[in-house]
Amino acid sequence: AFDSDVAMTLNNLAGLHYKIQRFDKAEQEYSEALEIYRRLAGKNPKAYDSYVAQTLNNLATLHSDTQRFDSAEQEYSETLEIYRYLAERSPEVYDSVVADTLNNLANLHSDTQRFDKAEQEYSEALEIYRRLAEKDPETFENDVAMILSSLAELHCMNHCFDLAKKEYSEILAIYNRMAEDTEVAEDTIHN
Repeated sequence: AFDSDVAMTLNNLAGLHYKIQRFDKAEQEYSEALEIYRRLAGKNPKAYDSYVAQTLNNLATLHSDTQRFDSAEQEYSETLEIYRYLAERSPEVYDSVVADTLNNLANLHSDTQRFDKAEQEYSEALEIYRRLAEKDPETFENDVAMILSSLAELHCMNHCFDLAKKEYSEILAIYNRMAEDTEVAEDTIHN
């Protein structure tokens, strides 16, 4: 009856150990939490698949930060697979999480110099964020700018300067628009 509470507490404890750089301890706790969530998801996937994905993502981040890139890639890939499945059923909840996971995977591929994969993942994340920003610019425009920035950096590293210039120009336009919207909102409040 309390397995999910145990897993949640292990996940929280692992997060604490991660923050204080006790990585072995954090890995052990994330792994134990993941094992519990997998077992619970086997019985009730609707309730626990997202917890499996969150814990896999945490473990992948730890493995990426400790340069165990193969493990991180496998975990991010499984996380992405789960979130894609969940997004098919509830896009309003999971589309942004799919984009976040694509961004994590792209960062990993960029760090390991697999630039073609990184570019594909950044581009897919950008497409999702653009779609979300059309409906809710206040929430998602900054994410569009963040992904464009990652793409621009990638394009600079690969000497695709025209693409990078175009992306940086779009980022500037987004931030100018956001700054203008903030000024308008502040003027409205003060009047």
